[in-house]
Amino acid sequence: MTLIPAIDAYVSVRRALGADFTTAAKILRFFGRTIGNLPLETISGKQCESFLWGKKRHRYSSEKHATLNGFFRYLVGRGHLTLSPLPAPPRQTPSTFRPYVYSHEELKRLLETTDVVISTKRWRMQPQTLRTLLLLLYGAGLRVGEALSLRICDVNLVERVLSIWDTKFFKSRLVPIGGQLSRVLAEYLSMREGLPLLEGKQSRVFVFRTGKALSYTAVQAAFAQLRSRAGVRRPEGDGCQPRIHDLRGTFAVHRLVAWYREGANVQVRLPLLSTYLGHSSVAGTQVYLSMIPALLREASLRFERYALPPKENDDA
Repeated sequence: MTLIPAIDAYVSVRRALGADFTTAAKILRFFGRTIGNLPLETISGKQCESFLWGKKRHRYSSEKHATLNGFFRYLVGRGHLTLSPLPAPPRQTPSTFRPYVYSHEELKRLLETTDVVISTKRWRMQPQTLRTLLLLLYGAGLRVGEALSLRICDVNLVERVLSIWDTKFFKSRLVPIGGQLSRVLAEYLSMREGLPLLEGKQSRVFVFRTGKALSYTAVQAAFAQLRSRAGVRRPEGDGCQPRIHDLRGTFAVHRLVAWYREGANVQVRLPLLSTYLGHSSVAGTQVYLSMIPALLREASLRFERYALPPKENDDA
């Protein structure tokens, strides 16, 4: 068997099993075009290595390696190859990047600055649009892409539920929201009625003044100006500045801190938070447990209350 038909067969199998496989299929077909329609047994490790890393490693190399690894394991399992020619990936240097957790005071400054930022530029974005978007990202822990994909028909203010469709990991979910956030959305949607509804009830919630859906690029640019004017920044030498996506992590960390302070069983509630955030597993949520000192302090206090014996009464 040669490479191109093998790729086509593998892609068909994965899609028949329910995988979206769009990105992986593009990687595999690019691999086929790069090295040619060779007999499978003649593909060398050097050809794979050249495709994966070329002259230098870049951020997509690990995704390409994982895709080819699955492909060659499939070929070995079907008896088309005896051994995989794919070289082992180089050892990765542990990332030192840490998401930013906004304080309540910083969140307040960001929200208060939205009017100033919008008015200083010729933005096609309403100040209330940016403010409501930030409140939704923090108040419901949504990913930025999920919020920008939200349609008017996905917002149920009567039952206070948002419908999130086909998001990361190809999962959909219902996201309950609180009364305050529901009122904020109701006020925004009332204003939104004065903007064009290009697709009726299917129109996006967050749009420019023209009714066109907000782009991720425009939102990032607006947030960068907002963050700078609000004076929200990392200490000198700490690398990249706080991101709009960090509002989601801030929501999770603040929720965990509140649970610890309430005396709740956090380990029992962690799967609930994982489901709410749309994580593929609880492991994706557990990373928030070590993100800020306040959370570690609350965990330590909880341990002390349960582990240490009560002090004896000196008067007894």
